[in-house]
Amino acid sequence: MSPRSDAIDSTLSSIDSATADGYGIHVLRLDETRPGWIDVEELLKSDDLKTALFARVSGLTERPADHICAEWMLENWARAIGDLAGSFMVCHRRLPDLAPANLMIASQKGLAAATAVKSGAMSVLDSDKKAVKGGAMAFEDWQALADQMYVRMTELLGPVIVWIDRHGFRPEKTLWLAAADRIAQSLVWSGRAFDQREFALKLTGYLMAKDGPLSIPVERDEDETGEQYHLRVTCCLAYRAPGGASAGLAPSPGTPEPALYGERRRPIGRRRLPFVQSKGTIWSWRLPTCNCWSSSASSGR
Repeated sequence: MSPRSDAIDSTLSSIDSATADGYGIHVLRLDETRPGWIDVEELLKSDDLKTALFARVSGLTERPADHICAEWMLENWARAIGDLAGSFMVCHRRLPDLAPANLMIASQKGLAAATAVKSGAMSVLDSDKKAVKGGAMAFEDWQALADQMYVRMTELLGPVIVWIDRHGFRPEKTLWLAAADRIAQSLVWSGRAFDQREFALKLTGYLMAKDGPLSIPVERDEDETGEQYHLRVTCCLAYRAPGGASAGLAPSPGTPEPALYGERRRPIGRRRLPFVQSKGTIWSWRLPTCNCWSSSASSGR
């Protein structure tokens, strides 16, 4: 095994054994595309492939309205990206090569159920001697790694957001904010899974404070066990889906909506993470209970 492969495999092993909130994530290294896996580069370029995945998105009892399926498709994609990049960063202060040509996803019901990298290429801190010896690109501090992470995440999210907006399912600005919410929630998971809560919060604040489309306020509250969770700026729209539940804080019919899409106000409600995992299987997408508030929630789009 090469030094490069050895370095990235040690991080992948740590990620594979990590759990929080009752589930783990699936991040693999595969040298080539296998049956059931999709090249991310092809996905981002192909409208036909995005359309095919979108058509497979479904709910608990029946397929929700298209704008809800589009929201879930985008948030799932953001979560997959956030899990991949965030787990590397929080676990070992490393970042895999996030170029679309180096990534693959496994799809389940139109949603990303697992991610994979093709190569052992990474960016790391210059103090990470083992990885640097294996050929990893060295950076002076974690902020420099986070800058690279931010650029790559926006490149991966952009084509999916533009596709959804172009079809009239959800507005682009709202989708960027929803993606930021989902990435922030992913980093909460990584903080718990690797017992790096303080660093995960620092990383979230640094990323979301950057001048760009993923800029949102980072605010957290605590649940009954004292664990922190991210207060969303946008709504997941689960309460509008057939079989979707509301915890009473989502907008109800006739509730006056705030003035503008994506207006940055402290959310009134909260929501928990929607992914669960069964032992020995890839993720399944569980219809979440919606108890978040946002200006986009009652828009119908």
